[in-house]
Amino acid sequence: MTTGLIRSAEPVYDPRETDSRVRTVWIWQLSFAAVVGIITVLTAIMDPLVLSVPPLALGVAGVVGTTVAALIAPWHRYRESAASILAYLDIVWVGLLTFGTDLRLSHLWVFPIAWLAALFSFARLVVGLGLVAAIGVAEILIVDMSPTGALRVLVALLALAFVGVTVHATARQGRAYRTLLRRQARRIRHSLDTVSVERRRVSDTLDGVHIAIARINRSGELMSLNTAYRDLYGLDDADPGRPPRSVEYDSLRGTALRENARTYARAARGEELEAERVWLYDDEGHWHALSVTSRRQEPRPDEEPSTVLIAEDVTEMIAADRRRDALAAVISHELRNPLTGILGHTDRLLERDDLDPDARQRLSVIEESGERMLQLITTILSAPPDAASRADRDPRAVSDLRAILDASVESFAVSAAEHRVALALAPGPPVQIWGDAFRLRQMLDNLIGNAVKYTPSGGTVRVAARRDDGDVEITVADSGIGIPPADLPRVFEHYFRSRNAVDSGIPGTGIGLQIVRDVVDAHGGTVDIASEPGTGTTVTVHLPAEAS
Repeated sequence: MTTGLIRSAEPVYDPRETDSRVRTVWIWQLSFAAVVGIITVLTAIMDPLVLSVPPLALGVAGVVGTTVAALIAPWHRYRESAASILAYLDIVWVGLLTFGTDLRLSHLWVFPIAWLAALFSFARLVVGLGLVAAIGVAEILIVDMSPTGALRVLVALLALAFVGVTVHATARQGRAYRTLLRRQARRIRHSLDTVSVERRRVSDTLDGVHIAIARINRSGELMSLNTAYRDLYGLDDADPGRPPRSVEYDSLRGTALRENARTYARAARGEELEAERVWLYDDEGHWHALSVTSRRQEPRPDEEPSTVLIAEDVTEMIAADRRRDALAAVISHELRNPLTGILGHTDRLLERDDLDPDARQRLSVIEESGERMLQLITTILSAPPDAASRADRDPRAVSDLRAILDASVESFAVSAAEHRVALALAPGPPVQIWGDAFRLRQMLDNLIGNAVKYTPSGGTVRVAARRDDGDVEITVADSGIGIPPADLPRVFEHYFRSRNAVDSGIPGTGIGLQIVRDVVDAHGGTVDIASEPGTGTTVTVHLPAEAS
């Protein structure tokens, strides 16, 4: 008889849901059976003859049988509504309990009616109330046809209907709340899973960088750190809070820093470090030069203030700088010796009286170029690394730009003539400008040299300078190979050469325009380039005429 209650499709088995359904059936049925059992025992004690009434005995037997069925039935194989049959049977058993006795046990209907109202649809509740009404009418017709009996059944039915509707509405609202809570719980779990995944991604990303990163609170506890920080400071993976095995020093092979002077202690106090140099001696006997920076983090509500500590290992960078400086010093020293000889012999030649004017002029150009080269070498050897990129800020350093232009154009005249390129400087009055004459000459040599080098035979290079309100405008225009539009934004990058320059086969390093920009920036000016492939290039430089 139960085949119609079995699902047509194989249900998805959820042990937690099945256990909950079984517990619910057992609780409702056992609670009802317990009340009936207590009433039966008490009745038997007070009046044993009552149990001999057939309807009462049949009702008790029905309750016992239904309870046994509820305990042994495989509820996971049935639909959730299958348990409503137990409630309908209990309604029938309560009806039998009320027949032929004066016990008036109709109040027991509240158990199956409440069960139907709490766990099943409103339609099943109506069916249950209808079954109660049918039993009540039968009782009136069979047992008591008086108005009092009819009123008693009506009052019981109305009371059960009120209880059923109230319980059903409350249960429906409770189910809605539970559904809402489950949805909220799923969303929270999803959000937590998303946050956890993102946290793992961030952690994996931080572990993948070579820069050491740690977050430290005001108590000096490490809230988070990446692999690079753990390895660099020799921290224990199982207990990062233990003292690090690596020790910080104030300098290479200097003095070990005290506990409160170390970077993590200063970060814990909220100090902000900016690329501070610290030397670290690790547990393997290696020295590391660190560039340490710290940034305070704004705390979230109920969170202790913290500081992010960033330590970059710059040991190789320092070593590379030292190797580069040593190489530059060796090369510069080796260049200075032969250059001194060239200048000495050139000076001796200029002292002769039998030189024709053309030879004397060429020797003068050689001497001037040699002296400029010697000055560059001396600067490399004696000045700090950034001295070559700084202009003389002395307001009294006023130079005649016209004279610098004349000298630069003259130095490239021979090269231009050899390549049959017409190099011309537009005439004009002297142009006084505030600036470093040596650096300005370096800038002009790069501009004019590039123009002559990348202009084909038969082309022209025109150089001009003029006052433009409070500025000086310098223009170098050529009819050379030009620069593709896609390459123009990158011409000032280190070692960059345009596609046309590479394709031409003309040698170059790609640092000339970068030097031009550095000189212009040091003088507070601007530089613009306009070019068209196959037509030529025009470089325009604006420099302030007076010191600012």
